[in-house]
Amino acid sequence: MADRDDAQNPADQILELLVYAPVGLALEAVDNFPKFVERGRSQVTIGRFLARTAAKRGGATVEAAAERVVNDAAQVVVDLFGIDLRPDGAAPAEAAVTQDDVDEAMAEHDELPIDEYDSQAAAQIIKLLPQLDDEELQVIADHESANRGRVTILRKIDQLLGN
Repeated sequence: MADRDDAQNPADQILELLVYAPVGLALEAVDNFPKFVERGRSQVTIGRFLARTAAKRGGATVEAAAERVVNDAAQVVVDLFGIDLRPDGAAPAEAAVTQDDVDEAMAEHDELPIDEYDSQAAAQIIKLLPQLDDEELQVIADHESANRGRVTILRKIDQLLGN
């Protein structure tokens, strides 16, 4: 106990730090070397497992995000240029309205309220939508949902209808 009290002296503190601690640590390391090796090996194994798990989960997340980007880019091409990149016969994912619904709406209206609608790009149609009344907008929405399903047009109609 008296030795510990004497250690408060700065010279003794430096001696402990620079001589006694390294010697004690070296002796402890020699005695416990196999335990240190095993603990280090265990930590590395756990780290590898965690890294692999994170890579797998992160990879799936990145893959899903990339797929969404590709799908969104394809939809932009369809919307802006009118080029449908979907395989023949593939229905748009958003098509909740059937052809019967469109036929019923068209029975009330002999034609679409926008001339040559199906030959126009989405950007051209979006510019014309604010000129239409709610009923005409609904006819366009039904037709678009049942056919090409261009999201930008449908979103603009929803916006104009206050949905």
